[in-house]
Amino acid sequence: MEAQQDLSNAIPPYHAMLWPTLLALKELGDSGSIQEINDKASEIAAFTDAQLSVLHGDGPQTEVRYRMAWARTYLKAVGALENSGRGVWSITDYGRELSEIEVRDIPAR
Repeated sequence: MEAQQDLSNAIPPYHAMLWPTLLALKELGDSGSIQEINDKASEIAAFTDAQLSVLHGDGPQTEVRYRMAWARTYLKAVGALENSGRGVWSITDYGRELSEIEVRDIPAR
């Protein structure tokens, strides 16, 4: 359990996953399922297998997936993403235009 906690601390916070999430959607052709987005964003962020295996709390979801869900939530709140309610997320025109520097300011909004 202690090793799991140490690895959890090595996983970037959700706000560090905002930019990889936007890049993932761009690479996926501007839309994708949660699984596709998570897989591509994990590849972009270069997470290790060990990081990807850390569970969030006692549940079945991994810590990386949990934090990526928060990243999508924040991106949606500022109008950079939208979802259809069927697990498909799309990047908006606004999201396509955001720079990495602008994305860093999103958590402060």
